[in-house]
Amino acid sequence: MSIRTTFLNLFKWNTSDDEDLNSNFDIDSAMNDNWDIIDNAVSNLDGNKVDKVAGKQLSTEDYSTDEKNKLNGVAAGAQVNVLENLTLGGTALTKNNKTIEIKDPEVTNARQSAAKGKTFDSVDARIEELEADVDNIETTRGHVYGIRRKITSNSSSAWERLFDSVGKVANATKNGGTVQNDFDTLAPWSEIKSCNYDLTTKKIKAWFGDANFAFDGSNGDVFTHIPKTYWSIYQDNDYDYVLLADYPRAGFMEVDGFFVGRYNGAVVDDVLHTYSGLVPTTNKTRAQFRTLANALGDNFSQLDWRYLVLQMLYLVEYATYNSQSALGNGVMSRKNVKTIVAENNTNRVIVGSASGYYVGQIIRIGTSDGGTQVADARKITAIEAYDDGTVTGSALTFDGAAVNIAVDNFVCTMAQETGQCDSLGMKSGCLNNDGYHSMIYRGVENLFANIWQFVDGINIKDYVAYICKDHSQYADNVFADPYKPLAYTNASSDGWAKTLGLDVDEPFFRFPTEVGGGSSNYMADYYYRNTGNRVALVGGYFDAGAGDGLWYWHFVNASSNAYWHIGCRVLIDNQ
Repeated sequence: MSIRTTFLNLFKWNTSDDEDLNSNFDIDSAMNDNWDIIDNAVSNLDGNKVDKVAGKQLSTEDYSTDEKNKLNGVAAGAQVNVLENLTLGGTALTKNNKTIEIKDPEVTNARQSAAKGKTFDSVDARIEELEADVDNIETTRGHVYGIRRKITSNSSSAWERLFDSVGKVANATKNGGTVQNDFDTLAPWSEIKSCNYDLTTKKIKAWFGDANFAFDGSNGDVFTHIPKTYWSIYQDNDYDYVLLADYPRAGFMEVDGFFVGRYNGAVVDDVLHTYSGLVPTTNKTRAQFRTLANALGDNFSQLDWRYLVLQMLYLVEYATYNSQSALGNGVMSRKNVKTIVAENNTNRVIVGSASGYYVGQIIRIGTSDGGTQVADARKITAIEAYDDGTVTGSALTFDGAAVNIAVDNFVCTMAQETGQCDSLGMKSGCLNNDGYHSMIYRGVENLFANIWQFVDGINIKDYVAYICKDHSQYADNVFADPYKPLAYTNASSDGWAKTLGLDVDEPFFRFPTEVGGGSSNYMADYYYRNTGNRVALVGGYFDAGAGDGLWYWHFVNASSNAYWHIGCRVLIDNQ
């Protein structure tokens, strides 16, 4: 029996007790360090031992006369110098006559903890229990939240919960009310939190919950911190697996923490901001948004591959691809109604029906669908019935300068003002699920819908995605180092996503490889593509309906394209 096995037999470790063994103390590492010390000591003793000689035993024949005379000269009752006080590291040691007991505090604590553990009827039973604990030590010291989904012959968008996710419930509010979500108190979800960040000093000024925290930019921009996470994403025996650990675990990928803009980005005085009360900036190219993000500092970029981390956090929590069903539709619908009355120097438009419009909504008015020839980014301040004796309808009053309205002007809804979900704090869901209001996922508002979001570091060439994860080297139309191709080819047809590819070396990057699904099965989101060199858009926008969602990828636009329904989101590397 090895000295390690002998030493283990002295202790009763209770690995089910968090006081004995928890995610913050790696007992494997601690014990292995001690085994090295013990083994070295044993080796030294072994090297200095005196081997037994055949036929020799302890006897008076082996005891020299000189040694005997020396001992006879010692007076009866004689003592060496007596030690009165002994301490170890400032702690008094126990002395019992000639016995001094030296205790290592860590060993003592371990023994005390072990005393709380199980008792055993036999040594063999105790050894078996210890062996089982060692085999399962990684799962007993922390938590692993897992899901899996059958790959073939499975149209469901749902995933099966595994390990510490089993039995957990995740709900998001659809009206601002209270719902059950067991993940609210579990790391890493419980550690996701918004903060006020000063773009000038590059310092955090307040966290959500602090008295001086503000959504409106008065105390700095608003970013949401995503903590460090540990992942295992793989396929095995016709199943997709996604495992998330709350501690460093062998075989799991470590993803460093980061900050993501709580809101879609908006340019104010040539500076890209993220705070409540702004209309998101659109109609710029990905490169233009990249320049604006980089201008904030070396640690800044626009949304990149870390969007995929948010995807996976959601997926493990809700265990379904159908993000609209789980979190709410988001701003997926657009109103586009023509005016029925002409008025000059006015701040209102008369339409036949106000259905789908609401106070606080952002609109644009033009002579064409989506045009801004009359007014752009105006907020509706009142909605009233209209009847002049000849025409009946609804009057929509809006802010800003007065304009001239002609019959058949278009009154279109567009990207909505940030901050609709502020009252939800760090909760997920929406206040109104009518398709015209914003949704939020754990402090990231409009993670899908409202506007398309550019994803940097992903370039598409003839259906093959090339990726780069170093934001200092992001560039459009690059298909060589530092960009590298994924090991699969994306689907070459538009449609509802049915299957996703997997590159085992880059398992976060999973794009549609087959279409033929639907709005409520498989990925439950749409997919667009085109041949040639393309940039990546994700999430959908205010006129995509059920196609919107966390897996709605759009690989159609060239790098030169800019539209009124495409914007950005800001990221900061962990500080």
